Amino acid sequence: MVAYTQEEVRQRLTFFPEWKYTQGVLTREYEFGDFLEAWGFLSQVALLAERHNHHPEIWNVYHRVRLSWSTHEAGGVTERDFTLIEEVDRVYAAGARSRAK
Repeated sequence: MVAYTQEEVRQRLTFFPEWKYTQGVLTREYEFGDFLEAWGFLSQVALLAERHNHHPEIWNVYHRVRLSWSTHEAGGVTERDFTLIEEVDRVYAAGARSRAK
């Protein structure tokens, strides 16, 4: 697996405007109504990560979650990371639709 160049990452991120690319890592922060909602989201992320055998760095404080992705064995961001951020964003969007009801 080959890491993308910085320019390739920036081009791909045009499709993921909420994500930031800093120091070779993709990062996004999510906000929820409360701790349980945030934890439920993290549970779904954990299942996705395990299924893909690709795990993010996770930060959680009360109703905020920050995820960071990179492919350590490739030394940067790869297609694998973009696959996961797309799936995680879908999980978040589905939860937002549920919260809006």
